[in-house]
Amino acid sequence: LHNSPKKLRHTLQDEIDAIQPGECDAILLAYGLCGASTANLIARHTPIVMPRAHDCITLYLGSRERYQAEFERHPGTYWYSTDYMERNEPGSSGGLGAGMLDDAEQYEGWVEKYGQETADALRDEMRGWMSHYTRAAFIDTGLGEGTKYEELAQAKAQAEGWTFERLPGDRRLLTA
Repeated sequence: LHNSPKKLRHTLQDEIDAIQPGECDAILLAYGLCGASTANLIARHTPIVMPRAHDCITLYLGSRERYQAEFERHPGTYWYSTDYMERNEPGSSGGLGAGMLDDAEQYEGWVEKYGQETADALRDEMRGWMSHYTRAAFIDTGLGEGTKYEELAQAKAQAEGWTFERLPGDRRLLTA
């Protein structure tokens, strides 16, 4: 959904619409701009609370300044967090993550459909965006199975030849 802003917007609106009057005091949307996917969302009876952030990584790190400092220190960072990784586990319906392009089953399907040479070219093209990354950073938000996902992110970094760093998360923008 993250890579399909219109679909994400419709999904979010459907979830908002499913909330019954009085079911909650407010709806917290922990999203950045996400390709304008949060634009024009409405709740008919419950206030929507959405922190102002260009990128959801800002929400995980606690401030725009901290995100900017990390970006300046290491611009080639692929970000991981427990919730992203939960959505990208096999069998999940989550968005794109760095591990998804290693899907051997998908690759084998390409080989069967297009032949080895074309399948290799497709794989290389699909992985081309990854050449810009040199570091994997796992943001530990203190939620969920952090250790499990930190280890998976570390393994992905090692497989890609990236450095790995664990960063403490800061939920202040989500709790203020």
